[in-house]
Amino acid sequence: MEYPITQLSAYAESILESLTAGTVHSVYRRTINLTDGRQILSLQTEHSPLSPISLISGLNADEFGALSVKTGDEVCFHKDGLTIRNAGRNPRAAYRFTCKDFRVYDLKLSTPLNAPSRLTLTANIQKAVSCAETGGLAALFHPRAGPPLLSGDADGQKPGADSDLSFVLLAARNYLLRCNEFILAKKYPEAASELIRLLGLGCGLTPSGDDFLCGVLAGFLFSGNTEHPFAKRLRDIVADKLADTIDISAAFLSCALKNQFSLPVVRLYRLPPPEEILASFGAVGHSSGIDTLCGLLWCLTHI
Repeated sequence: MEYPITQLSAYAESILESLTAGTVHSVYRRTINLTDGRQILSLQTEHSPLSPISLISGLNADEFGALSVKTGDEVCFHKDGLTIRNAGRNPRAAYRFTCKDFRVYDLKLSTPLNAPSRLTLTANIQKAVSCAETGGLAALFHPRAGPPLLSGDADGQKPGADSDLSFVLLAARNYLLRCNEFILAKKYPEAASELIRLLGLGCGLTPSGDDFLCGVLAGFLFSGNTEHPFAKRLRDIVADKLADTIDISAAFLSCALKNQFSLPVVRLYRLPPPEEILASFGAVGHSSGIDTLCGLLWCLTHI
């Protein structure tokens, strides 16, 4: 059977062109992750949010879920796409995904926003996050969240605030508050060492802490602070610790270190209104998009 790949990023296209053989890393209803042992590409259903490693197919969720693909199946990459073979079950059964009529997106962040645009974007993101109801870390950035994570002030905790937070949220809040204190004291290596404790925090395909760190890395670029000592130290630590988290999550963090982000992040250059931001990021995973947005908000506010 042959199916089209309709959308991909320039980054994913460059990876696809460099690969020859690999295997199926993991399978979900809307995603088949492919790997050569070093890099990961995600074959996804139509209308899926486009990430730097996405290969968006023309199949809907039902059609995609009906494919007989399992972890460990062989993948052959060729100049116009890829073929997945059912190794050990039915060697003749193969699914060919081809890049014949497709759109390529540049998902690399490069140009920082000017000061007025940065203020507008920060305000719009803050309003979007305050309206988010997807779980994850968004609860820490609601007005009722207790110690304010956006002002750097650790005083003023509301009575009973801890009782409303899960263990993951409590841990994340404590890491962020300590990081804030170190930043205010200009102790940037210590601040980075505190923030990296978010790595792997949370459950799911991409833990909330990892998504938050991706947002922070994007925030450095939007604000033009990539040379800030905190930014440089955090990037170095993230690069050193990629093996300490889930493979898929590490792939997204690796992309972020190369300034490659999802399409909703790149479209923030347009300064979309809060409701549009909430809709586009809310469509990414259960809470992954909103967690990324929280990291962006935190970074734009503090750095």
